[in-house]
Amino acid sequence: MNALFDLATLEWKPVRPEITTGVLGKAMLDGALKAVLTRVEPGGRFLPHKDGYGHLFYFLSGEGALWVGGERSEARPGLVAQIDAGVEHAYENTGQDDLLLVSMNLPS
Repeated sequence: MNALFDLATLEWKPVRPEITTGVLGKAMLDGALKAVLTRVEPGGRFLPHKDGYGHLFYFLSGEGALWVGGERSEARPGLVAQIDAGVEHAYENTGQDDLLLVSMNLPS
């Protein structure tokens, strides 16, 4: 599948509102491998949870906190987190500006 599109033309949509507050996304790829440009508003968070698939998070801008397997790290531009399936993880925006990241769901 070939595609060219401008992310600016896509609408921000709530991401898993049952376990998030202030987390919005724009899907760039939606299939076995999913890639989402994710925006976390100030004070927004993704509650601790486990998934049956892995993740790759690449933080682009803003500041926040990331928890992987109970360990806390600073979420900052340039940080990459690889998270295995079944490992508890969470993140939150601790800054005054949006926290922006690319979130990829990795098939098992």
